[in-house]
Amino acid sequence: MKITESELPAACAYLQCQFAAHSWWPKEQPGEALHEFKLMQGSASGLSVWCEKWLDAGQLRLLEKAIKR
Repeated sequence: MKITESELPAACAYLQCQFAAHSWWPKEQPGEALHEFKLMQGSASGLSVWCEKWLDAGQLRLLEKAIKR
């Protein structure tokens, strides 16, 4: 998934809501994922890399839907 600079605010908002709502999110190593998210949320390319690393196919689809609203 490639996030554009124009989609970055919506993507960050969605991901921050997921972290806030679910202590287990994403499924693998949520603490490390949150730490890396905080480091990589500043650019669309960085966040795209983060998404590919941490999100599964279902989570990626939900993120895409949230961005396209």
